[in-house]
Amino acid sequence: MNTYSGGTERTGAHSKDYRRIALSAALLLAAVGALIGGAFATFTDSVSAGPQPITSGTVKLAVGPTNDALTGATNIAAGDTIAREADLNDTGGTIANKEITLKFSASPTSLLDTDATNGLQVSIQACSEAWKRTVVGSPPPAFEYTCTPGATAVKIAGAATASVSALESAAAALTPLNSLAAGGKDFLVFTLTLPSAAPGDLGKVAACTGTSGGTAATEDLQGCASTLTYTFQATQRNAVAQ
Repeated sequence: MNTYSGGTERTGAHSKDYRRIALSAALLLAAVGALIGGAFATFTDSVSAGPQPITSGTVKLAVGPTNDALTGATNIAAGDTIAREADLNDTGGTIANKEITLKFSASPTSLLDTDATNGLQVSIQACSEAWKRTVVGSPPPAFEYTCTPGATAVKIAGAATASVSALESAAAALTPLNSLAAGGKDFLVFTLTLPSAAPGDLGKVAACTGTSGGTAATEDLQGCASTLTYTFQATQRNAVAQ
């Protein structure tokens, strides 16, 4: 008995048709890709400019050659002054500065530096050449400075003096200074003064206690100790087109 299955032949035929369709689709896509790629092809050329060398400058600020701020003072009393030379220089800098500021910090700290009224006040003098220093008495080694050409005042935020307390809170610009120019040097003497009106009566107030800006009945600046650090910061000139 012979049997015939037409379904098998139809299935095989369908498979061949699917393969032909898939192959045709692949060829069509390849042809379209070639056409698209060809459509975007164009003539090109390139050229370069340069080389262009660019360097950045430097802002450089240093203390020296003299730094007498390292020398402290002991047993100061109301009305005393403490003069110390601390030179500034911009040696090695290539960019002029817009400003140079001074800020104080203290550790340990006391009413000597925190009291804006009765505490230490600072003023600055400049000499066009190195100061002549004379050591007077020992101890402590009090310094006396002489400027042969004549000293000039350096303003602190535009004022002749400032409290150390104010300069602990915010830095202040010093003017005029040679160190604002690249390679400039300044020979500076900083004078700290304890106001003659600084109160102190151990019979009324314990040593180095009380309310800042007070009187002998409310504040005593005796027996205080502060160690000051001077911080100078230079800021570059205004930006320019180059």
